Amino acid sequence: MPAPVPDLRALGIEVARLRHERDWSIERLAEASGISRRAVIQIEAGRVSAKIGTLHGMAHALGVPLWDLVRPVCTRHPKAVNTPTRLV
Repeated sequence: MPAPVPDLRALGIEVARLRHERDWSIERLAEASGISRRAVIQIEAGRVSAKIGTLHGMAHALGVPLWDLVRPVCTRHPKAVNTPTRLV
């Protein structure tokens, strides 16, 4: 069975929310994360699937654990963390 498609828009919304909460510009987040301004724009728009290293850099720059950054994507997954799964 193929893995469900992640909700990249939910991730983008969370990144933007955390950035706005800190009153940061896109440029400031890009610089603090070590990624390009264009990458931040693409991630916030939900247009790209960011690499784990990119997400880790963003989470570190924003001062949150990586889990907090990706939580909106994971909670929409049909087998969310708190849902027990059957062992095969």
